[in-house]
Amino acid sequence: MKKADICEEKFCKYCERAKTLSDPDTMLCAKRGVVPAGHCCRRFRYDPLKRTPNRTVRELKLEYIEI
Repeated sequence: MKKADICEEKFCKYCERAKTLSDPDTMLCAKRGVVPAGHCCRRFRYDPLKRTPNRTVRELKLEYIEI
């Protein structure tokens, strides 16, 4: 992931200081308290383990061999 991509997506849901509450749209920030998941502050620190990668669907090809 490029640094430009990270800068464009500075959201609390990707910050290492934020924890998810019962509602996935609300985060508990160690610095700001309860904030929306789309919020961002100057204390943002990117945590790559919070991001879920986009899965590509692979087409399975089955080949039958006659003996």
